[in-house]
Amino acid sequence: MKKLLMRNTCAILFPALIALAAIPASAQATFQAAVVKHLTTSRDFTLKVAEAMPAEDYGFKLTPPQMSFAQQMIHLSQGLTYFLSPFSGEKPNPGKPKSESKDDVIAFVRQSFDDAIAAVSKLTPEQIDKTYKSEEGTSSGMDLLFGMLDHTTHHRASAEMYLRAKGITPPEYQF
Repeated sequence: MKKLLMRNTCAILFPALIALAAIPASAQATFQAAVVKHLTTSRDFTLKVAEAMPAEDYGFKLTPPQMSFAQQMIHLSQGLTYFLSPFSGEKPNPGKPKSESKDDVIAFVRQSFDDAIAAVSKLTPEQIDKTYKSEEGTSSGMDLLFGMLDHTTHHRASAEMYLRAKGITPPEYQF
């Protein structure tokens, strides 16, 4: 009787333990998919913001010490590399566009986002869960991904203010 009870208990508990062990990985996969979704939406919306500024105003600054519109878009795009470099363990090397012209900046923004989307798509649950050390302190992979999205939003919103200062209504927000 004890053997039968033990076997039945194991038959019930073993699948439950397996399912429980899978929850973190599936939750991380869901998180990863959400980050890819938001990065894709962010890319598309950022490109609309970049397209809205006339080419002749890419050098426009709200005030002299601020970045130009082109520099905002470049900085936003380079930030993707900085937030993702800890995952590979490589030193950030964000590159830059050929020039600060509208066409070159837009091409750079698109490529930067496409590279980031590809990199996030390849992350493992272990990489997302791991803690990374940098000059700014320690961050989990999840924190780095949140930071990347937040940084992008911050600088895109700044770029939208440049549009408004030029009398241009920014594209409608996408989420």
